[in-house]
This record gives sequence, C-alpha cells and structure tokens, in this order.
Amino acid sequence: MPEEPKERGVWAEVYVRDFLALPFISEFVFRSLQTLDGTQKEVADFLVAYPGVSILASQKTQKDPFARSPDKTLSWAQKEAKKAASQLCGALRTARGKPVWCDHPRRGRVELPDGLPDINHGIVLVEVFGRVDLNAQAGDLPLRYRDTPITYLSLNDFLNVALELRTAPEVLAYLDARRALPYTDLRIIGDEKALFEFYLLQGGSLAGCAGKADAAVAVSARHDELGRALKSKWEHDQYSGLLEDVANQLATRRHDYAVGLSAEALARYDAPDNRANYLKMQAVIANLGLRERSELGRAFDDTMRRRELSGSVFSHRAMHVDSKPEWVYVVGSSAGIKPSNLQQIKMNLMMAALTHFRKTHCLLIIDRDKASYEVGLMIQPTPPSSPAERALGDKFFGHLRMTDSELALIPS
Repeated sequence: MPEEPKERGVWAEVYVRDFLALPFISEFVFRSLQTLDGTQKEVADFLVAYPGVSILASQKTQKDPFARSPDKTLSWAQKEAKKAASQLCGALRTARGKPVWCDHPRRGRVELPDGLPDINHGIVLVEVFGRVDLNAQAGDLPLRYRDTPITYLSLNDFLNVALELRTAPEVLAYLDARRALPYTDLRIIGDEKALFEFYLLQGGSLAGCAGKADAAVAVSARHDELGRALKSKWEHDQYSGLLEDVANQLATRRHDYAVGLSAEALARYDAPDNRANYLKMQAVIANLGLRERSELGRAFDDTMRRRELSGSVFSHRAMHVDSKPEWVYVVGSSAGIKPSNLQQIKMNLMMAALTHFRKTHCLLIIDRDKASYEVGLMIQPTPPSSPAERALGDKFFGHLRMTDSELALIPS
C-alpha cells in the first residue's frame, strides 16, 4: 500500500497542538521536535513539558479516516501503531544528551540542549473512530520502554480526555490509573468512553474495575448518577478557564506596563528580550490539578464580583491546598489604583501571605480594572518571620475567615 500523504498529517498535528494549547498552556506544548543524527530528523510529534511534568506522544493520522472498510482500518491501525511505538521508543532511547529543538508559535525556536527531559509517560495516538484491537501486534507494541510507561489511545479519545481533565497532572493520573487494566485492554483503542466515565464516577479512580467491559456494565447501571456527576463537573470546570486565561495572557506584556512604575519596580520585570519569569508563573498554573485550578478560579471570580458589588477599590483572599503544602495562592481585584501603588500592594500581599500561612512559595493574581492581570511570584527559602513581616501578615490576612473543603474530581 502506498505511503500516506503527509499534508493532512501535518494539519492534524497543528490542530492537536492548538487544541491542547489552552488547557495545557501553549508555552509547554511542543510539536515536531527535531534533532541531528547524521541528518536532521524528527524525534517525536508532541512533547508537553514543564518542570516536573513531561508527556511524549507519537501520532498517526489517515488521509481520509472514513474511506477504509473496518478490516482495512484494522490493518492500517496495526501497522501505524507499530510505527508510532517504534518512533516513541527510538526517541526515549536516543534523544537524551543530544540537542533537541522545535519551532514554537509563541516562543520561537525552543532548544533543549540536553535532549528530552525524563518522560513521565509516552502515548501512541492512532486516528480511528471505532474500537480497534491491536493485540495481534502485541510483540511490537510495548507497554513500557525502560522506565517509561506507554499508553495506546485513539486520537479522538485522547483529545476528549484532555478536554475533560484539562491539566497535564490530571491526564497523567488517569493514564497511570489505566495501567491496572488487563494487558489485552491496554492494546485496544477507540472505546475509552465507558472507562473514563467509570473513572469519573469513582472520583478519579479505577479501583475495582476488572476491565473495559466491566466498566461499561457498571456505568450503564449508574446512568442517572453519571448525568448528575457530569453536570456538577461541567459547572465547576468553567472556573478553570479563568486561570487558563491568566496563563494565556501572561505570554504577552501590556505595551504600557512601565507607565507609572519606579525604577525599583521595573527592575523586578524581565527584560523585554529575555522573558523567563512568566514561564515560571505559567508553570505554577499548569501544575495545578483540575479541581485545584477550578477552585482557585472560583475564588478569583468571587473576589472580583464581591469587590464590584461593594464598590471598594481592592479586595483579596488566599487559598492553599494539601497537595502542595509549600504554596499559598492569593487572588485580588482592583479598580482605579495607580500602577505604583498596585505594585506595592502586590509585594506586600505576597510577603504577608508567606508569613501568615507559614509558606515558602506564593503565586498572586490581581484583576486590574477588568482590563488585565497583575501576576506575581515570590519564593523564599524559609517562611518570613520578622516582627514587621508578622504584622504585615496579620494586617492582610488576620481578619479573613478560613474554610476547609474537599477537592474532588467530581464536586459534591
């Protein structure tokens, strides 16, 4: 059979990159990584990577996914899955310790001089729209290469999982949970829906699932419960988009950002041609789980609404989560505050939060007149504790009422 034309394959890669760019944050989604191995060659189709998280994927698409008969689709999928797995294993084997690069739509040329980072998970993506059993090729489709687990999914199923879970840590948790399935199920693609719904009903777990067929029976028996769970999840997930917008806006700087700022305040900003700190801020947002991101977004939205209803010029609140004990997150809303004054408030708030909550890491996000965001990141080796810092902490946070709530994948 002749080689598939590459034009649609390239289009599909760009589409997937752009699809993942908002929930996974564009700056950390890389397409068509290249290296030199005698000649220039592609390492892998996709890499999602920032400190602590890395997912490598190889993707195969059809020229016309509806043109083949079921038997020919099976034959095509088996052959292409084998190619994709081979490419993935080759990348894991050879793309360490040698320069790797790609062209990024926002960051330009991104270079990884030491090659690929340690990969948390490898994914083989094959474009099929029905159930396809790849077990006849099991010998060529490893479930692990060295220390890296490998998952086989249809492209459509992967995009749906990414859309529903929205964060790379959450997707990694799901992929890890799938590893407990029977080996034969791990090489069947195109029928992920019931398994994923079982995962949601169990609050982010596949414990007690004997396989995909078992998941389908269990989900069918809990149809009404699933409907309620999906509705609750959708309502809460909306707030994740607010944090995703903040991360997206961080990629560009306001043309008037320097207006009204002192030389000391300006020194805290990256040089225009060497912006690195915004990536660190984006990585903090990217590394939140779905419910963490959503609840922080909810707190941010509520802070903006309360400030507007009260008619005040500034309002703020804080949040911290058990899964990241070193972090405190502060959200605020401002109206009509001069840039120089807002900068001082920002610095005081971060120091106050670290002191009051005995944390070492703080991310702060302030809505600025509903026109832009002011974002700050402060990291200290130990929690501040001087008398002046404790007084600052009491001033900003001593009067706030703290509540506890469980952060579940499906909110109750």
